[in-house]
Amino acid sequence: MKRRVPSFLAGVLTTLLVAAMATTALAASGKISYNGATVTVGGAAQAAGDITTAEGQAPGSIQFTDAAGNVTHYLPLETIDQLPGVDAAYDPVTKTVKLERGKMWEKQETESGIQYASEDTGIDYTGSPSYAPAALPEGWALESVREMTGRSGQEYRNGSGRISFTCSYPDGSSHGWMPGSGEIPCTAVTVNGCEAELYTHSSEYGDGCLLVWENLDGVLFWFVGSDVEPETLVDFASTVAPAADTLPNYEAGWLPEGYSLFETNTSAGTVETTWIGRGGNITLTYSTSPLLLPEGSGKTVKLDNVNAKFWEAKEPHEADEDEWEPQTEGSVTITTGTISGPGAADVATLAWTDADTGVHFRLHGTVDQDTLVRIARSVREK
Repeated sequence: MKRRVPSFLAGVLTTLLVAAMATTALAASGKISYNGATVTVGGAAQAAGDITTAEGQAPGSIQFTDAAGNVTHYLPLETIDQLPGVDAAYDPVTKTVKLERGKMWEKQETESGIQYASEDTGIDYTGSPSYAPAALPEGWALESVREMTGRSGQEYRNGSGRISFTCSYPDGSSHGWMPGSGEIPCTAVTVNGCEAELYTHSSEYGDGCLLVWENLDGVLFWFVGSDVEPETLVDFASTVAPAADTLPNYEAGWLPEGYSLFETNTSAGTVETTWIGRGGNITLTYSTSPLLLPEGSGKTVKLDNVNAKFWEAKEPHEADEDEWEPQTEGSVTITTGTISGPGAADVATLAWTDADTGVHFRLHGTVDQDTLVRIARSVREK
């Protein structure tokens, strides 16, 4: 698999050759020094000090300081060639620098689906890429989010239509789409200036589509749609952009007795926290995007300074008092249970929007209206 050079380096490559061939002219008006900068990609040092070439030692970077004291750094072609994601060569006959970029993700086709796998770049990713639709198309709303080291994702719904979006760093992980046997046609499309592949599949169980591409930084964008037209999936994905990290942090100051924190997921302007206890669960979600709500208009409920909407659960929750109780098997402790999502029939939902910040809130759980209202009134910015 070829290596990749980050996009910010591409702009200096043309200048690089000119600088290397004009050292004497530059020296006449300023000062040239070597190894004045260390090259890093994703925080990992790629070239420090001299580098070894076929001809011997060469500087890893060149620093030029002009008469006014302004400093410019240049990278030798040999240094560029050693960076992840690029193959570089110089043709002395045509005096041309040739650069080729490779892909971080490799496609593999099987009898039942599509898989994209990345090689481990050696970079230690401590977070996850943060991307989200800049604006949701009419009718679409955010259902839930998920996060793990190196990747994050969101689930969206519009009636029976579903779109699952995941973005991942190239850390040795893989993504698979197995819609079933049969032909899986592929069409080349362009999304956000990147070449993308659009797959479609039809069967007796329904229609599905997959849209996937890799950006210049090696981040993989993975969209799976069900009961969604392929053109709709492309339009939806075309709104994706880096998410602004401006969301305030909120917390619930009160919870029913016996409930404790289970997990918190954060993804691109959305935070989702779940508590468990007494065989049930409660989840607080807040986001800059509109959130998925139950059908119907709901009942108006007055909070401290805002009107909220409340929806009753469609059916009673059957509590299992032993659920979530840790079980010890030898030296291993196992905790099992079922969390009811926002679309589950046994959850009640309370939703409101902060007029000052524009943040949308959704509180749902296997509890009654009074409990949800009391929790909502305790929600404050940290």
